[in-house]
Parts: sequence; structure tokens; C-alpha cells
Amino acid sequence: MKAVKIILLAMLMIIALTGAANAAPMPVEINDVQVDDVTLSPDHTTRLDVERGQTVEVEVLVTALEDVDDVEAEAFLSGFEYNSWERAGDIVGPKNFDANTQYKLEFKIPISDEFEEDDYKLRVLLTNRNNEEVIQNYNLKIDVPRHRVRIDDVVFYPENSVKAGSALLATVRIENKGEMQEDDVKVKITIPNLGVSATEYINEIEDTDDEEETEELFLRIPQCAEPGLYDVEVTVSFSENHFSEKITKTIQVTENPLCAKDDEKPKTTITIGSQMESFEQGGSAIYPITITNSGRESKSYTVTVDAQDWADVRMSPSSTIVLGSGKTQTMYVSVDADKKAPQGAQAFTATISSSGEQLEQVALTANITKAPGNALKIVLEVVLILLVVLLVIIGLIIGFTKLRGNKEPEIEDDFQTEAYY
Repeated sequence: MKAVKIILLAMLMIIALTGAANAAPMPVEINDVQVDDVTLSPDHTTRLDVERGQTVEVEVLVTALEDVDDVEAEAFLSGFEYNSWERAGDIVGPKNFDANTQYKLEFKIPISDEFEEDDYKLRVLLTNRNNEEVIQNYNLKIDVPRHRVRIDDVVFYPENSVKAGSALLATVRIENKGEMQEDDVKVKITIPNLGVSATEYINEIEDTDDEEETEELFLRIPQCAEPGLYDVEVTVSFSENHFSEKITKTIQVTENPLCAKDDEKPKTTITIGSQMESFEQGGSAIYPITITNSGRESKSYTVTVDAQDWADVRMSPSSTIVLGSGKTQTMYVSVDADKKAPQGAQAFTATISSSGEQLEQVALTANITKAPGNALKIVLEVVLILLVVLLVIIGLIIGFTKLRGNKEPEIEDDFQTEAYY
């Protein structure tokens, strides 16, 4: 009898230990799964088509039946060749769930354009420290976009840095990640801050992972470009220029010894011809401003003048000019005073700037004098008219006198002749 009791007790202990070893199921249910706002059904025969080369958004709605701690949720795709480097999955948590509560879990899963076109399973997995996992599978079809080109590599020569004034050579390697062949693919390289670019065409790139490389693209770095790092923009246009891909690289430009800086020499010289002019009400004056660009590169200069209520102020030939290295040009501030402009010294300011930076402010003065009165003007006009009339009368008298003097001898000669005969 004792032996039977001992055996029964041993069996009960084994059963208890076996139950303790088996973890309890996690009291969480997966209610709904959406991929890019499309609801999926677990293990359904209909697959959702997803294009590679993008990031898909996955929303999972779960319900906690009991209080659960330290829940981790993961959504992922298995079977991708490069999952160790480009994980096709996302994880949320750990989180504590309250009983009888729904939770929305959001994931962002990058689908590399190295995915093979095939069927895959999206797996949604819930785990914690002790409970059994909860997992559901959803069928996806990873597809290839119709048009897609990827810039695989850009190789520069020289590779790391280039001296100002030298040539920079570049080759661009391109891979077709779409399902259509691409013809006349345009490849353009630009260094915006240096104003240089080069363009090359690839006749065709066959469909689905075919690779092509451009011929060498030639860019001449300006002779005296400032040393430093410059962005190099690589743009590939394809499918009749309806699509494009762009990446940015950097290149180090080193100083050209022939363009050593002379810090003591000013890059811009401004000369003012006259800062004060005197003229009457209703009159005008011109103030010349001469600008010399002693820098190594072209610069734009702008002269602005304060608006005045007593005069019309304008710039000629224009308010903005562009000067090449070593070039000089004169700009003119023209001032046309009103007929009722206030008398005396009228001050105004001309500001010279370049690329948004103020270089100099010049104070200019117009000394306005009173214009002659209308009465004096009328008197002068009358006197002038009388002088003209007087001169005309004198001219007529002299003319008649000469004409009469010429005719009298002829009459006398005729008389004498008649008397003689």
C-alpha cells in the first residue's frame, strides 16, 4: 500500500514538473494587419503585390486578454540574401499590455531593390520573457518596378583631391533595377559652387539588373578656385527624361600655388568722382562711382540710392553690374531736382554691395540754388525779341541804302548819254 502511494506521489510530481516546463500561451490576439492601408488575411492564397526599392508601412492591431509585460512585436520578411546587412524588418517594444485593451503597432519595413522577384511571407511575431510566441504569416509578392535606375558607384580620378586648375575625371556605374530596357540614358555631373559640369549618354541598359558604365566625364576645376570640400551632384535621367535619380558626392579641391592669396591687396576698389554738386531747382547733376574688381573671380556689384521726395534719383547704365577679374567700370548716380525742390544742401546716401555684402556707404550732397524768377525771364525774353527786331530793321536799312546807292550812278550815266546825243 505504501508502495502504491509512493508511486502515485511520484507521478503527481512528474506531472507538475512537466506543466511547469511548458510555457503558457501569451494572452494576446492579432486582430488585423495592414500593409500600406491594405488589410491582409493570414495565409491567404491571394498575395499582395509590393514593389521593391521602397519602404512599406505595416500596421498591426492586437488585443491583450490579460495583463502582459515586456511584449516585443516584430514584422519581417525571411529569405532575403542580404538580410544580415539590410534587414527587411522592424521591431517595436518591449511594451506592457493591459487586459482587455487594443493596441496599434506600427512598423516600417525597407524592401531593398536587391530583393529577387518572388513570393515571400510577411511574419508578425509577438514574444515576451516567458510565454509562448504568437505568430501569423501573410503572403506577399515582391515585384519589380517598370522603370528604375540606380547609381551604383562614382569613381573620380584623381580619387580624393584635385588641384585648382587641374582636370577632374569621373566615371559613373549605373544598374537598371526596372523591368524595361532604358535607352539614351543621360548622365550629368555638376559642381554647382564652381559652375562646372559635364554630360555623357549611355545608349542602352538592358532590363532587370543589367549594369553599364559611362565613358570618362571631364571637368576642369577653375584656375584659382578656393580650396575646400565641394559637393559633386550626379544626376541620371532616363525614360525620355521622365524619371531621374540623383546622388551627391564630395571632392577636395587644393590650392593652386599660382593663385596664392595676397591678403593686403583689396579685392574691390571704389572711387567716388564727386560727392557734392550745385545746381538750380529743376536742374540735374551726375555723381560718378568707379568700381574695380581686383579679385580672381567675376563679381556682381549693386549700387542702391535712398529715394528722395525732392528729386528723381536713378542709376545708369543700371543699378547692377558684373565685373570680371581685373575689370573696371563707372556707374552714374543721376539726380533730377524738382522745380520746387528745397534750397540748400540736400544729403542722400549711395550703398555699394556685392553678393549681399555691404562694401561701402557714400554720403552725397546736392546744393540746390534758387531758379531765376518768371518776371526776370519774361523781361529777358522781351529784350531778346526787341534786339532781334532792331537787328532786322538795321539790316533792312543797310540793304536798301546799298541798293539805292548802286542805282544812282546808272541814272546819271543815262542822262549824260542822252544829253550828248
